[in-house]
Amino acid sequence: MLHISCFCQLFSQPVFEFAERWFSEKFPSNGFVNKFYNFKLPLLPSFHINLFRICFRTAYVVSTTAVAAVFPYFNQVLGLLGALNFWPLAIYFPVEMYFVQNKIEAWTRKWIVLRTFSLACLLVSIVGLIGSIEGIISAKFG
Repeated sequence: MLHISCFCQLFSQPVFEFAERWFSEKFPSNGFVNKFYNFKLPLLPSFHINLFRICFRTAYVVSTTAVAAVFPYFNQVLGLLGALNFWPLAIYFPVEMYFVQNKIEAWTRKWIVLRTFSLACLLVSIVGLIGSIEGIISAKFG
């Protein structure tokens, strides 16, 4: 449950951003949606809290975690989707953008290290994909 909740929170940032922007544009004068409060804990710097963000994000993560616990095979399907999305979204595209932005030449030390890292992560994704497919098949027929 903790694994699903943490990664749901991490990979759901685009959903959160879209929903928060939509509600903010739809209800521009609503204090619950748009007002930020300063919160100070002892020995920590103060930070801004938005009640809508806390409520929406908590409800989203709790509901998706509940769906994961209720539906059979959800963990395997989540693993399958994670394996399909991990390498291109978290590794390949950021590495390629880094190469372009910093004008990294081919066959330099940095280029070789990042390509090796990308290839290793691709192999991890492929193994995860195979494991998720095996998990779905064994859950269905085993």
